[in-house]
Amino acid sequence: MTVVVPDEVATKATCRPIISAVTIAATCPECGGPRGEATRHSRTVDGVLYSVDQWTNECGHVDYYSAVLAEARAEAS
Repeated sequence: MTVVVPDEVATKATCRPIISAVTIAATCPECGGPRGEATRHSRTVDGVLYSVDQWTNECGHVDYYSAVLAEARAEAS
């Protein structure tokens, strides 16, 4: 599945919001159950409005954006 997430490490380095579209597995990395359906939400950081995806996994495990970025980078290499 492809999701749009904030890259908070890159944002701190550049002092502006960095948003990345990344591809991750459609299953929860904790239990293998299905991830929830991603929906777009607006966020404001330092007065800048941008949109990112959010989802809720049926299993209850939480996908943090930093972990999603790490998963996407691992799958890409």
